[in-house]
Amino acid sequence: MLAITRNILILFSTGLMLLMVGCGPSLEEELAEAQEAAAAELAAVKAELAVAAEEKAAAVVVQVAEQVAAAVAEQVVAAAAELAAIKAATATPISPIPEATPISDLTNTSSEKNNISDEYPFFHGCSGTGTVMFDQSPMYYEDFISIRPYGQISGAHVTPIDHVYFNPMDRSLGRDSYEVRAIADGVIYYIKPRDFSVDSGKEKLREWRVDIAHTCSFHSYFDLLTSLSQDILDEWELSKGKTSLGWNGIPVKADQLIGRIGGQTLDFGVYNYEVVLEGFIFPEHYSMESWKIHTVDPFPHFPDEVREVLLQKNLRKVKPFAGKIDYDIDGKLSGNWFEVDTNWFAGKDRHKYWDGHLTIVPNHIDPTAWMFAIGNWPDATSSSGAADFKIVNAEPSPGNVGVEQGI
Repeated sequence: MLAITRNILILFSTGLMLLMVGCGPSLEEELAEAQEAAAAELAAVKAELAVAAEEKAAAVVVQVAEQVAAAVAEQVVAAAAELAAIKAATATPISPIPEATPISDLTNTSSEKNNISDEYPFFHGCSGTGTVMFDQSPMYYEDFISIRPYGQISGAHVTPIDHVYFNPMDRSLGRDSYEVRAIADGVIYYIKPRDFSVDSGKEKLREWRVDIAHTCSFHSYFDLLTSLSQDILDEWELSKGKTSLGWNGIPVKADQLIGRIGGQTLDFGVYNYEVVLEGFIFPEHYSMESWKIHTVDPFPHFPDEVREVLLQKNLRKVKPFAGKIDYDIDGKLSGNWFEVDTNWFAGKDRHKYWDGHLTIVPNHIDPTAWMFAIGNWPDATSSSGAADFKIVNAEPSPGNVGVEQGI
Protein backbone atom coordinates (compact mmCIF):
# COMPACT_ATOMS: atom_id res chain seq x y z
CA MET A 1 0.00 0.00 0.00
CA LEU A 2 2.82 2.42 0.87
CA ALA A 3 4.72 1.66 -2.37
CA ILE A 4 1.61 2.39 -4.48
CA THR A 5 1.18 5.69 -2.70
CA ARG A 6 4.76 6.69 -3.41
CA ASN A 7 4.23 5.93 -7.16
CA ILE A 8 1.08 7.99 -7.30
CA LEU A 9 2.89 10.91 -5.73
CA ILE A 10 5.77 10.66 -8.21
CA LEU A 11 3.43 10.59 -11.26
CA PHE A 12 1.37 13.44 -9.86
CA SER A 13 4.46 15.57 -9.28
CA THR A 14 5.79 14.82 -12.80
CA GLY A 15 2.50 15.88 -14.33
CA LEU A 16 2.62 19.15 -12.50
CA MET A 17 6.12 19.80 -13.75
CA LEU A 18 5.13 19.12 -17.37
CA LEU A 19 2.15 21.45 -17.09
CA MET A 20 4.36 24.18 -15.72
CA VAL A 21 6.92 23.80 -18.56
CA GLY A 22 4.36 23.59 -21.40
CA CYS A 23 1.85 26.29 -20.45
CA GLY A 24 4.10 29.17 -19.59
CA PRO A 25 3.21 32.28 -17.66
CA SER A 26 -0.24 32.74 -19.20
CA LEU A 27 -1.58 29.77 -17.40
CA GLU A 28 -0.41 30.72 -13.88
CA GLU A 29 -3.92 31.24 -12.55
CA GLU A 30 -5.13 27.89 -13.88
CA LEU A 31 -1.97 26.24 -12.58
CA ALA A 32 -2.48 27.69 -9.12
CA GLU A 33 -6.04 26.37 -9.06
CA ALA A 34 -4.81 22.98 -10.27
CA GLN A 35 -2.14 22.95 -7.55
CA GLU A 36 -4.70 23.71 -4.84
CA ALA A 37 -7.00 20.94 -6.13
CA ALA A 38 -4.09 18.53 -6.36
CA ALA A 39 -2.98 19.44 -2.83
CA ALA A 40 -6.48 18.82 -1.51
CA GLU A 41 -6.72 15.48 -3.26
CA LEU A 42 -3.26 14.55 -2.03
CA ALA A 43 -4.25 15.37 1.59
CA ALA A 44 -7.35 13.17 1.28
CA VAL A 45 -5.29 10.32 -0.12
CA LYS A 46 -2.76 10.64 2.74
CA ALA A 47 -5.54 10.56 5.33
CA GLU A 48 -7.05 7.42 3.82
CA LEU A 49 -3.61 5.84 3.63
CA ALA A 50 -2.88 6.69 7.33
CA VAL A 51 -6.16 5.12 8.47
CA ALA A 52 -5.48 2.01 6.40
CA ALA A 53 -1.93 1.77 7.77
CA GLU A 54 -3.15 2.05 11.39
CA GLU A 55 -5.85 -0.61 10.84
CA LYS A 56 -3.37 -3.01 9.26
CA ALA A 57 -0.75 -2.37 11.96
CA ALA A 58 -3.34 -2.97 14.68
CA ALA A 59 -4.45 -6.17 13.00
CA VAL A 60 -0.83 -7.32 12.80
CA VAL A 61 -0.24 -6.49 16.47
CA VAL A 62 -3.38 -8.41 17.56
CA GLN A 63 -2.41 -11.37 15.45
CA VAL A 64 1.14 -11.43 16.83
CA ALA A 65 -0.11 -11.02 20.41
CA GLU A 66 -2.53 -13.92 19.99
CA GLN A 67 0.24 -16.08 18.61
CA VAL A 68 2.61 -15.17 21.46
CA ALA A 69 -0.07 -15.74 24.13
CA ALA A 70 -0.88 -19.14 22.67
CA ALA A 71 2.78 -20.10 22.64
CA VAL A 72 3.31 -18.92 26.22
CA ALA A 73 0.20 -20.78 27.41
CA GLU A 74 1.50 -23.97 25.84
CA GLN A 75 4.85 -23.49 27.58
CA VAL A 76 3.18 -22.83 30.95
CA VAL A 77 1.02 -25.94 30.66
CA ALA A 78 4.04 -28.02 29.69
CA ALA A 79 6.12 -26.61 32.58
CA ALA A 80 3.32 -27.26 35.09
CA ALA A 81 2.98 -30.83 33.92
CA GLU A 82 6.73 -31.35 34.18
CA LEU A 83 6.82 -29.86 37.71
CA ALA A 84 3.93 -32.07 38.83
CA ALA A 85 5.76 -35.11 37.52
CA ILE A 86 8.94 -34.12 39.40
CA LYS A 87 7.01 -33.61 42.67
CA ALA A 88 5.27 -36.95 42.31
CA ALA A 89 8.56 -38.71 41.72
CA THR A 90 10.32 -37.11 44.72
CA ALA A 91 7.48 -36.82 47.28
CA THR A 92 8.33 -37.73 50.92
CA PRO A 93 5.69 -38.61 53.57
CA ILE A 94 5.30 -35.99 56.33
CA SER A 95 5.95 -37.30 59.84
CA PRO A 96 3.24 -36.55 62.45
CA ILE A 97 3.97 -33.77 64.94
CA PRO A 98 4.58 -35.21 68.44
CA GLU A 99 2.26 -34.21 71.25
CA ALA A 100 3.37 -32.01 74.15
CA THR A 101 6.17 -30.40 72.16
CA PRO A 102 8.54 -28.31 74.34
CA ILE A 103 8.03 -24.57 73.98
CA SER A 104 11.47 -24.10 72.42
CA ASP A 105 10.54 -26.42 69.53
CA LEU A 106 7.10 -25.04 68.73
CA THR A 107 6.45 -23.65 65.24
CA ASN A 108 2.78 -22.73 65.34
CA THR A 109 1.13 -21.18 62.30
CA SER A 110 -0.67 -17.87 62.66
CA SER A 111 -4.05 -19.62 62.83
CA GLU A 112 -2.77 -22.02 65.51
CA LYS A 113 -1.40 -19.11 67.54
CA ASN A 114 -4.73 -17.33 67.28
CA ASN A 115 -6.56 -20.45 68.44
CA ILE A 116 -4.24 -20.78 71.43
CA SER A 117 -4.70 -17.10 72.27
CA ASP A 118 -8.47 -17.53 72.11
CA GLU A 119 -8.34 -20.55 74.43
CA TYR A 120 -5.97 -18.93 76.94
CA PRO A 121 -6.75 -15.19 76.66
CA PHE A 122 -5.42 -14.19 80.09
CA PHE A 123 -1.98 -15.79 79.83
CA HIS A 124 -0.35 -12.82 78.10
CA GLY A 125 2.74 -13.56 76.04
CA CYS A 126 2.50 -17.35 76.21
CA SER A 127 2.98 -19.69 73.26
CA GLY A 128 2.43 -23.35 72.52
CA THR A 129 0.77 -26.00 74.66
CA GLY A 130 1.81 -29.18 76.45
CA THR A 131 4.20 -29.85 79.31
CA VAL A 132 7.93 -29.18 79.60
CA MET A 133 10.74 -30.53 81.75
CA PHE A 134 11.99 -28.13 84.39
CA ASP A 135 15.68 -27.35 84.67
CA GLN A 136 16.19 -26.83 88.38
CA SER A 137 14.76 -26.31 91.85
CA PRO A 138 13.18 -22.91 92.56
CA MET A 139 15.51 -22.54 95.56
CA TYR A 140 19.08 -23.68 96.10
CA TYR A 141 19.17 -26.94 98.05
CA GLU A 142 21.09 -25.41 100.94
CA ASP A 143 18.51 -22.62 101.28
CA PHE A 144 15.51 -24.72 102.34
CA ILE A 145 15.11 -27.42 104.95
CA SER A 146 11.88 -29.13 103.88
CA ILE A 147 8.93 -29.22 101.46
CA ARG A 148 5.37 -29.44 102.72
CA PRO A 149 3.15 -31.12 100.09
CA TYR A 150 -0.20 -30.21 98.58
CA GLY A 151 -3.31 -30.75 100.67
CA GLN A 152 -2.66 -29.02 104.00
CA ILE A 153 -5.58 -27.26 105.68
CA SER A 154 -4.70 -24.22 107.77
CA GLY A 155 -6.35 -20.93 108.68
CA ALA A 156 -8.22 -19.41 105.73
CA HIS A 157 -7.21 -22.46 103.69
CA VAL A 158 -10.17 -24.55 104.84
CA THR A 159 -10.14 -26.65 101.67
CA PRO A 160 -6.87 -28.50 100.81
CA ILE A 161 -4.12 -26.14 99.69
CA ASP A 162 -3.16 -26.22 96.00
CA HIS A 163 0.54 -25.40 96.44
CA VAL A 164 3.51 -26.86 98.26
CA TYR A 165 5.64 -24.90 100.74
CA PHE A 166 9.41 -24.53 100.63
CA ASN A 167 10.50 -23.95 104.23
CA PRO A 168 13.60 -21.68 104.38
CA MET A 169 16.64 -22.98 106.23
CA ASP A 170 16.62 -20.14 108.77
CA ARG A 171 13.53 -17.95 109.10
CA SER A 172 15.24 -15.76 111.69
CA LEU A 173 17.36 -14.19 108.94
CA GLY A 174 14.34 -12.18 107.89
CA ARG A 175 13.07 -10.94 104.54
CA ASP A 176 14.96 -11.30 101.26
CA SER A 177 17.40 -13.84 102.69
CA TYR A 178 17.09 -16.44 99.94
CA GLU A 179 16.86 -16.33 96.15
CA VAL A 180 13.95 -17.73 94.13
CA ARG A 181 14.74 -18.58 90.52
CA ALA A 182 12.80 -19.60 87.40
CA ILE A 183 12.64 -23.39 87.06
CA ALA A 184 12.43 -23.22 83.23
CA ASP A 185 12.05 -20.76 80.37
CA GLY A 186 8.69 -19.05 80.22
CA VAL A 187 6.73 -15.80 80.37
CA ILE A 188 5.57 -14.07 83.55
CA TYR A 189 1.96 -13.30 82.66
CA TYR A 190 0.71 -12.23 86.09
CA ILE A 191 2.27 -10.31 88.98
CA LYS A 192 0.29 -9.23 92.01
CA PRO A 193 1.51 -7.33 95.08
CA ARG A 194 -0.21 -7.93 98.41
CA ASP A 195 -0.04 -5.53 101.35
CA PHE A 196 -2.35 -7.26 103.81
CA SER A 197 -2.77 -10.59 105.55
CA VAL A 198 -5.28 -12.89 103.80
CA ASP A 199 -6.38 -14.37 107.13
CA SER A 200 -6.81 -11.19 109.18
CA GLY A 201 -7.14 -8.49 106.53
CA LYS A 202 -4.60 -6.36 108.42
CA GLU A 203 -1.83 -4.44 106.69
CA LYS A 204 1.60 -6.06 106.45
CA LEU A 205 4.83 -5.67 104.51
CA ARG A 206 4.41 -6.27 100.80
CA GLU A 207 4.47 -9.77 99.33
CA TRP A 208 4.40 -10.77 95.68
CA ARG A 209 2.65 -13.42 93.62
CA VAL A 210 4.20 -14.41 90.27
CA ASP A 211 2.67 -16.76 87.65
CA ILE A 212 4.85 -18.10 84.83
CA ALA A 213 3.56 -19.79 81.66
CA HIS A 214 6.10 -22.28 80.33
CA THR A 215 3.56 -22.99 77.62
CA CYS A 216 0.04 -21.57 77.43
CA SER A 217 -1.29 -24.65 79.20
CA PHE A 218 1.53 -25.46 81.65
CA HIS A 219 2.40 -23.02 84.45
CA SER A 220 4.37 -22.61 87.63
CA TYR A 221 3.49 -20.28 90.49
CA PHE A 222 5.32 -18.48 93.31
CA ASP A 223 3.78 -16.58 96.20
CA LEU A 224 4.87 -14.91 99.43
CA LEU A 225 7.97 -13.50 97.72
CA THR A 226 9.27 -10.70 99.93
CA SER A 227 10.71 -8.85 96.92
CA LEU A 228 11.01 -9.01 93.14
CA SER A 229 14.27 -8.82 91.22
CA GLN A 230 14.89 -5.23 90.17
CA ASP A 231 14.73 -5.85 86.42
CA ILE A 232 11.37 -7.64 86.69
CA LEU A 233 10.02 -4.97 89.04
CA ASP A 234 11.10 -2.18 86.67
CA GLU A 235 9.44 -3.89 83.71
CA TRP A 236 6.22 -4.50 85.64
CA GLU A 237 6.10 -0.89 86.86
CA LEU A 238 5.75 0.33 83.26
CA SER A 239 2.21 -1.03 82.99
CA LYS A 240 1.52 -2.75 86.33
CA GLY A 241 0.00 -5.63 84.41
CA LYS A 242 -2.55 -3.54 82.49
CA THR A 243 -2.89 -4.61 78.87
CA SER A 244 -4.24 -1.15 78.04
CA LEU A 245 -0.79 0.17 78.95
CA GLY A 246 1.07 -2.40 76.86
CA TRP A 247 1.42 -5.37 79.23
CA ASN A 248 2.22 -8.57 77.33
CA GLY A 249 4.16 -10.49 79.96
CA ILE A 250 7.86 -10.63 80.80
CA PRO A 251 9.97 -13.41 79.20
CA VAL A 252 12.28 -15.20 81.65
CA LYS A 253 14.96 -17.85 81.30
CA ALA A 254 15.66 -20.88 83.46
CA ASP A 255 17.77 -19.92 86.51
CA GLN A 256 16.85 -16.24 86.14
CA LEU A 257 16.34 -14.50 89.48
CA ILE A 258 12.63 -13.91 90.04
CA GLY A 259 12.74 -12.55 93.59
CA ARG A 260 13.65 -13.31 97.17
CA ILE A 261 12.06 -14.93 100.20
CA GLY A 262 12.77 -14.84 103.92
CA GLY A 263 11.13 -15.08 107.32
CA GLN A 264 8.34 -17.27 105.87
CA THR A 265 7.70 -20.12 103.46
CA LEU A 266 7.66 -19.95 99.67
CA ASP A 267 4.45 -21.01 97.93
CA PHE A 268 5.10 -23.11 94.83
CA GLY A 269 2.63 -24.86 92.53
CA VAL A 270 2.38 -26.38 89.05
CA TYR A 271 -0.80 -26.28 86.97
CA ASN A 272 -1.64 -28.09 83.74
CA TYR A 273 -4.69 -26.54 82.07
CA GLU A 274 -5.10 -29.59 79.87
CA VAL A 275 -5.84 -31.67 83.00
CA VAL A 276 -8.92 -31.46 85.24
CA LEU A 277 -8.74 -33.25 88.59
CA GLU A 278 -11.24 -36.07 88.82
CA GLY A 279 -11.73 -35.78 92.58
CA PHE A 280 -13.87 -32.63 92.37
CA ILE A 281 -17.51 -33.60 91.78
CA PHE A 282 -18.33 -30.06 90.63
CA PRO A 283 -15.18 -28.42 89.20
CA GLU A 284 -17.22 -25.36 88.21
CA HIS A 285 -17.66 -24.47 91.89
CA TYR A 286 -14.00 -23.35 92.03
CA SER A 287 -14.09 -20.69 89.34
CA MET A 288 -12.77 -18.02 91.73
CA GLU A 289 -9.43 -19.85 91.72
CA SER A 290 -9.52 -21.24 88.21
CA TRP A 291 -6.10 -22.90 88.46
CA LYS A 292 -7.09 -25.10 91.41
CA ILE A 293 -8.78 -27.88 89.43
CA HIS A 294 -5.66 -28.11 87.20
CA THR A 295 -3.14 -28.69 90.02
CA VAL A 296 -0.60 -31.40 89.11
CA ASP A 297 2.34 -33.17 90.74
CA PRO A 298 5.48 -31.11 90.04
CA PHE A 299 8.05 -33.82 90.85
CA PRO A 300 7.84 -35.83 87.58
CA HIS A 301 8.74 -32.69 85.63
CA PHE A 302 12.14 -32.24 87.29
CA PRO A 303 15.30 -34.01 86.09
CA ASP A 304 16.14 -37.17 88.04
CA GLU A 305 18.96 -35.63 90.05
CA VAL A 306 16.79 -32.65 91.06
CA ARG A 307 13.75 -34.79 91.83
CA GLU A 308 15.85 -37.01 94.12
CA VAL A 309 16.88 -34.09 96.32
CA LEU A 310 13.38 -32.58 96.40
CA LEU A 311 11.82 -35.88 97.43
CA GLN A 312 14.39 -36.28 100.19
CA LYS A 313 13.32 -32.94 101.61
CA ASN A 314 9.62 -33.63 101.03
CA LEU A 315 7.76 -34.43 104.26
CA ARG A 316 5.33 -36.87 102.66
CA LYS A 317 6.81 -40.32 102.09
CA VAL A 318 3.85 -42.12 100.50
CA LYS A 319 2.40 -41.78 97.02
CA PRO A 320 1.36 -39.43 95.63
CA PHE A 321 4.46 -37.73 97.03
CA ALA A 322 3.25 -34.25 96.10
CA GLY A 323 0.01 -34.81 98.04
CA LYS A 324 -3.56 -34.45 96.86
CA ILE A 325 -6.32 -31.83 97.05
CA ASP A 326 -9.39 -33.46 95.45
CA TYR A 327 -11.10 -35.87 97.87
CA ASP A 328 -14.77 -35.60 96.86
CA ILE A 329 -16.59 -38.95 96.77
CA ASP A 330 -20.13 -38.76 95.46
CA GLY A 331 -22.60 -39.67 98.20
CA LYS A 332 -19.93 -39.89 100.90
CA LEU A 333 -18.72 -37.62 103.69
CA SER A 334 -15.22 -37.18 102.28
CA GLY A 335 -14.33 -33.95 100.46
CA ASN A 336 -15.23 -30.28 100.37
CA TRP A 337 -18.61 -28.90 101.47
CA PHE A 338 -20.10 -25.44 101.06
CA GLU A 339 -22.88 -23.82 103.07
CA VAL A 340 -26.11 -23.49 101.06
CA ASP A 341 -26.50 -20.20 99.16
CA THR A 342 -22.96 -18.96 99.87
CA ASN A 343 -21.75 -19.02 96.24
CA TRP A 344 -19.69 -22.20 96.57
CA PHE A 345 -15.92 -21.69 96.91
CA ALA A 346 -16.10 -17.93 96.19
CA GLY A 347 -18.33 -17.25 99.23
CA LYS A 348 -20.50 -14.22 99.83
CA ASP A 349 -17.61 -11.96 100.86
CA ARG A 350 -14.43 -12.19 98.79
CA HIS A 351 -12.42 -10.93 101.79
CA LYS A 352 -13.66 -13.89 103.83
CA TYR A 353 -14.65 -16.33 101.13
CA TRP A 354 -13.88 -19.36 103.34
CA ASP A 355 -16.57 -18.52 105.91
CA GLY A 356 -19.02 -21.10 104.50
CA HIS A 357 -16.46 -23.84 103.82
CA LEU A 358 -16.24 -27.23 105.52
CA THR A 359 -13.78 -29.99 104.70
CA ILE A 360 -13.22 -33.59 105.78
CA VAL A 361 -10.09 -35.00 104.15
CA PRO A 362 -7.01 -37.17 104.81
CA ASN A 363 -3.97 -35.50 106.37
CA HIS A 364 -1.53 -34.06 103.83
CA ILE A 365 1.50 -35.96 105.24
CA ASP A 366 -0.11 -39.07 106.71
CA PRO A 367 -3.16 -39.98 104.61
CA THR A 368 -4.25 -42.64 107.10
CA ALA A 369 -5.25 -39.82 109.48
CA TRP A 370 -8.32 -37.68 108.79
CA MET A 371 -8.77 -33.94 109.27
CA PHE A 372 -11.78 -31.69 109.74
CA ALA A 373 -11.82 -27.94 108.98
CA ILE A 374 -14.56 -25.31 109.12
CA GLY A 375 -14.50 -21.68 108.00
CA ASN A 376 -16.43 -20.21 110.92
CA TRP A 377 -15.70 -21.64 114.38
CA PRO A 378 -16.85 -19.83 117.57
CA ASP A 379 -13.66 -20.59 119.53
CA ALA A 380 -11.20 -20.23 116.67
CA THR A 381 -7.68 -19.16 117.62
CA SER A 382 -6.80 -18.19 114.06
CA SER A 383 -7.29 -14.58 112.93
CA SER A 384 -9.25 -15.99 109.97
CA GLY A 385 -12.02 -17.27 112.26
CA ALA A 386 -11.52 -20.76 110.82
CA ALA A 387 -10.38 -23.86 112.68
CA ASP A 388 -9.07 -27.31 111.82
CA PHE A 389 -8.87 -30.51 113.83
CA LYS A 390 -7.52 -34.03 113.61
CA ILE A 391 -10.17 -36.74 113.77
CA VAL A 392 -9.10 -39.35 116.34
CA ASN A 393 -9.92 -42.94 115.44
CA ALA A 394 -11.86 -42.04 112.29
CA GLU A 395 -14.08 -45.13 112.18
CA PRO A 396 -16.00 -45.61 110.09
CA SER A 397 -13.78 -43.86 107.56
CA PRO A 398 -15.31 -40.64 106.15
CA GLY A 399 -14.60 -42.11 102.74
CA ASN A 400 -17.15 -44.82 103.47
CA VAL A 401 -19.76 -42.84 105.39
CA GLY A 402 -22.92 -42.12 103.42
CA VAL A 403 -26.62 -41.50 103.87
CA GLU A 404 -27.16 -45.19 104.50
CA GLN A 405 -25.14 -44.90 107.72
CA GLY A 406 -27.69 -42.42 109.04
CA ILE A 407 -25.08 -39.77 109.81
